[in-house]
Amino acid sequence: MKKYTVVSLATLTVLIAVAAGIASAADNVSNGTSICNVVGTHYECSSWSNEQYPVIDLFGDTYVPLLASNGSICQSHVNKLANLVLDSNETHTLKPGEKIDLGHGYALEVMEIDIDSENVWLEFTKDGQCVADQNILVGTDSNNTWTVTLDNIQGENDIVVMKVHVKQLFVGTETSVIWIDGIWLIDYANARTLNVGDKLGEFTLEQIISGTDSSNQGSLAFKNTSVADDASVNDDSSDADSSDADSSDADSSSSSSPERRLAKLTNEKTESPTSWYWNFWECIIMRIR
Repeated sequence: MKKYTVVSLATLTVLIAVAAGIASAADNVSNGTSICNVVGTHYECSSWSNEQYPVIDLFGDTYVPLLASNGSICQSHVNKLANLVLDSNETHTLKPGEKIDLGHGYALEVMEIDIDSENVWLEFTKDGQCVADQNILVGTDSNNTWTVTLDNIQGENDIVVMKVHVKQLFVGTETSVIWIDGIWLIDYANARTLNVGDKLGEFTLEQIISGTDSSNQGSLAFKNTSVADDASVNDDSSDADSSDADSSDADSSSSSSPERRLAKLTNEKTESPTSWYWNFWECIIMRIR
């Protein structure tokens, strides 16, 4: 008897877990809520292989939440987003005066190469206007990465907008060149802030959830307005059907007794989609007894 009891209890545990999962999935589908999570992704440049930056997928479109230079991914501004322009490990060979067209009006130009000090002067521009410039020491023991940070990006300061890695400097008899093997850039100039109530297609932002640690790096909760509208229509239809039913009951009140009407309502099938496992458990209890 004890053996059968243990088996039965184990079976009940599994059934409850399955039923709970079914009910939870049904709730998520019925209420039309979508949770979009911030995740960390690795840079393409091998020199930054141990680093990550935040991304969030909003219904097929990927964005980069703004992040300060000294912040971790869970500290990103989850509702302040920019498009990713470039995340590349392509090698570019450049001489002084040459530039790379980064797209969206952004460009990177080699202003000067100082052979004696092994310095490279780079300039970052937007629509032909200088945004930032930097002298980078290109040496075996130096950090060859230029991280561009800007203030007042959607009200936030010290935001990382671009990273550039200079791999090597080559000095020839007639000219000097550099190799750039890593560029990462966001479209900070067109960044946007999402507020509760803002719409993305059929979805309305309901909640902004800030990150806390590596297991919860922040998220945005959206409500599917089309699902809400369908639910409203269904509710209205149900109300109308209920009114029609009440009218029919009133018309037939002379031919049916209160007891028969009560029996009809009581016998309506009201079982939930997951009630099968309770019936199954009742059968097990009867067998144990």
